[in-house]
Amino acid sequence: MLRKSAVAIALASLFCTAAASAVTLKESDNGDYIRLYGEVGVGGHFATSSDYNHDEFYDAKGYVDDSFATMGIKGQRSNYIYRLELDYQRRNWRGGDGEFELAIDKMYVGYRFDNTHEIQLGLTDTAFDRYDHYGDFTFNKSVETGEAGDQENTVKYEAKFDNLVYGLSYSYDGKHKNGSAQGDIVNGYVGWMNSVVTAVAGLEARAGSDGESKYGEQKLFGFGMRVQAMEKLHFGLNGFIEDEDLATRKSGDIYLAYETFRNYGITLSAKYELNQHWDIIASANHEQYESWDVEGPNFDYSGLPPAYGKERRWGSLGVDYRPARDIELSIEGRVGEAPEAAYAYARMYF
Repeated sequence: MLRKSAVAIALASLFCTAAASAVTLKESDNGDYIRLYGEVGVGGHFATSSDYNHDEFYDAKGYVDDSFATMGIKGQRSNYIYRLELDYQRRNWRGGDGEFELAIDKMYVGYRFDNTHEIQLGLTDTAFDRYDHYGDFTFNKSVETGEAGDQENTVKYEAKFDNLVYGLSYSYDGKHKNGSAQGDIVNGYVGWMNSVVTAVAGLEARAGSDGESKYGEQKLFGFGMRVQAMEKLHFGLNGFIEDEDLATRKSGDIYLAYETFRNYGITLSAKYELNQHWDIIASANHEQYESWDVEGPNFDYSGLPPAYGKERRWGSLGVDYRPARDIELSIEGRVGEAPEAAYAYARMYF
């Protein structure tokens, strides 16, 4: 009870501070600004499957709540930029406990050289995190690319032109979302944008934990593409290839015998815009992890093998409804070797 009270007090403080800040939000003619933003979402995963829920959720249940809230403030003054963002989310990943946690998601300062170039320093998302699901139109992103996400001790540079975008980041002493050490992480992307075809490719490499955790070195290539086939019809392609070193043995607190596992994933998605309020979205997905393969040399026999073997495939069909610009209601059904039968969500932005 004490822990939950502490979280409630922290949230109350956040909202009170935000309310006070809302009075002072401003935007100057010289480009300086202060902005408050956030979102509140309620929903989750229905009929999660113990057969197909491999490393997806902390438990296989009839309903896994995925409610989420975030609030942040960002600003610019004399080309210097800053951002502070707090998230309130469930610890739903495998190894978590499903409870809510309040965490600082972003906290950085930076410098905007002009309208094209900027640099960020602190706790922020790695470069490719912005585009790792670029070709996936589904509301609840399908195949996880596995890039590093938000990291502390990060320096990131990004540039955006009319058509060309690129970025690069370096994170010192990176960590997995479960807190395990992963070593230094280098991450980058390059993309081309126009009104018909857009594509982004990304690379990531990490140094590994050097025996501190099960995570060793890693190399990742990701790709996303969108095609506007007709005025209201869009197609997307998203995929990744990863070589990841994982420890297969442990002696005391030291992880040993790192072996390289090759992983693949691909999503084909389509979106049809019925009108300004309604979208229909479909996807087909393939996922393959070498560590799932019971016939492979490095299979972990401490757990049960997945019911689908070394690879799985599933499809989805969903509807997005936006009654207003800042409200989104979504429901998505899944068939095949999917970790859940359906996902439903209501989200409001401000």
